[in-house]
Amino acid sequence: MKSSTRDHVVAATHFVLGPSNFIVLRLPENWDLRLGRMPMDIDYTVFIDGVRWAQAGQASALLVDAKARRAIELTVMTARESVSPPKLFNARPGTCRIGGHDAAYMLGGANFGLFKTKHYAVLHIAYRCEETQRSVDLRFMHKGSPEMLEGLLSSVERSRCH
Repeated sequence: MKSSTRDHVVAATHFVLGPSNFIVLRLPENWDLRLGRMPMDIDYTVFIDGVRWAQAGQASALLVDAKARRAIELTVMTARESVSPPKLFNARPGTCRIGGHDAAYMLGGANFGLFKTKHYAVLHIAYRCEETQRSVDLRFMHKGSPEMLEGLLSSVERSRCH
């Protein structure tokens, strides 16, 4: 049985530029997108087919599966140039396609916090979009197993970049 998915728009509003989309993220039906804990910021935008896209900026969101009582922290960064990848340990590289673009991903772990005691599984996806002249960097972080993040990859591949 094929699982159903739905689209979630990761967007931010700039007081001068107005609302801009970062990505239209496709997630399994049981996941909801909520506001993240980091402030969103947009530096540059570009219009494609009547929609304003964040060419340089950052957004954060929280993916929540209320029934299973689990959450994934998402950070989206866009830049005119490339974005530095995170330092992951036990990283497994791979490739996929997002919105018709070739993307590279790494699935591994990272430690956060003042004394680096909080261990997170991290799925890092990066690609370049020539239509919007931007690099897109997606970082999914979860305190559980990396396999759960890897399970999101098939639906995230059907996301739209522009």
